[in-house]
Amino acid sequence: MGSIQRATAAVAAVLVREGIDYIQSKAVFKAARARACLHAPPPRRGGVERLSVEEELRFLDSAYTRAGRVGLMLQTLLETGARSSELVQLRVGDVSLAERVITIRAGKGGKRREVPIRRELVQLLHLHIGVRRAGPLFPSRQAGSGRTPYVLTRQRVGQIVRDVAKAARINKRVYPHLLRHTVATRLLALGMDITDLQRFLGHESITTTRHYAETTAATLQRRFDQLTDAGAHSLVAGIQRQRGDEAALMAAELLAQRRAERVITSAGA
Repeated sequence: MGSIQRATAAVAAVLVREGIDYIQSKAVFKAARARACLHAPPPRRGGVERLSVEEELRFLDSAYTRAGRVGLMLQTLLETGARSSELVQLRVGDVSLAERVITIRAGKGGKRREVPIRRELVQLLHLHIGVRRAGPLFPSRQAGSGRTPYVLTRQRVGQIVRDVAKAARINKRVYPHLLRHTVATRLLALGMDITDLQRFLGHESITTTRHYAETTAATLQRRFDQLTDAGAHSLVAGIQRQRGDEAALMAAELLAQRRAERVITSAGA
């Protein structure tokens, strides 16, 4: 602290002696930093935006309320972590019900990857596909103007996601890639290895994947501060020690949700 004060006094004396005004001082400091090889640190990226557990449930409820086909499409988008550009390219033949795998044949950079899916989603997709053996997995009801008729566009998927989120009264900007962020952080919370998550998402560099694991501390602190019960604090802290920030954040959100439900129930009693 003393060195900063001494440097400040010395710089102030030079500015006064040389008659440097405020505007000129900006140029002086810029040139001085350059001569001293001082550079601004890279900007810190904010935390990954995602849906909370409660928002995710409301989102899917809203989607299925709109139409079963819409609900299944957005559930598939959410659970597979597919990009919207990848979703609209999925064909019936890309789904292996027996192996519980969806093959994304032309991911970012033209790369192919296989995405495992849950048994529950397999059952729903089996009913959705029926006797079809070819064609888009989620065909458009309109022919459209593209090279392939009855294929959804990325723009249309984005519009559907926004409309469903609005109907669900989710007070944040919801877009297809937000669903990808949501499943990525959820899988980390459940213990998926980060290299496996990299393959699941189709990331070229693990640095991109690691961002999901590095941006939860501030969010966890905010959720932790919202928990007023000592037992809840102890529980979340224990989960954080054993399973990490993501699992603790997930637990804190569930506890906060239950507390809110109890408050609403008590108010209505």
